[in-house]
Amino acid sequence: MKKLILIIALICFNNHSNAQIGNYPEGIYMDLQEVLDKAPSKTAHVELEHRTPGKIKMNGGNDYQINALDKDVKRSYFLKEVFAYSDGTDLYMNCFKYELQYWYSKVEGENENFFFFKAGIPMNPKKFGLENSDVSYMFGGIVGAFGAAKRALIRLPYVLDKHTKAPILVSQKNIRDYIGGSPGLVEAYNNETEKDAIEVLSKYLLMWINEH
Repeated sequence: MKKLILIIALICFNNHSNAQIGNYPEGIYMDLQEVLDKAPSKTAHVELEHRTPGKIKMNGGNDYQINALDKDVKRSYFLKEVFAYSDGTDLYMNCFKYELQYWYSKVEGENENFFFFKAGIPMNPKKFGLENSDVSYMFGGIVGAFGAAKRALIRLPYVLDKHTKAPILVSQKNIRDYIGGSPGLVEAYNNETEKDAIEVLSKYLLMWINEH
């Protein structure tokens, strides 16, 4: 048990020290390849808005919104066309590109093969091999337990595969497919009492992604 606690402590220290993504130049990225090349094709003259819970409850969507400061640029450009935005410090993915609700989510970590981020409930669960009812009962039933306004605030854990360019919803059913190469993490995760909790899944994904 002491050995397990030590392993977790070391992983958490590493996670705290390295919980960051690569340095992405400030600008507008129009597709995933531009992100992977760290080569934005457009300059940014925008305002990054951290949306309030009230605004999200009322209008839905993810946590960050990109607003053009140039009046000639239509709102739909950042809503639907842009793939990602970097302010020179953090990278923000346009989740609408993957039908994970409107607007942007901040990438919380990455390794050679994946980006990790949290975003809204899939707009088309079948693209993830799920039915609507499946999502409602996953993650401890939290999705199905709330009305529409509170569901708009739920953020589920995803990894974006850099090679297949596909986002993957991570749950208790498939998290070991990712953390399985880290026996210490798997052992610690197996000892969790709420394995389907979003916070637990996110914690282990972030530890794993920063370990590799």
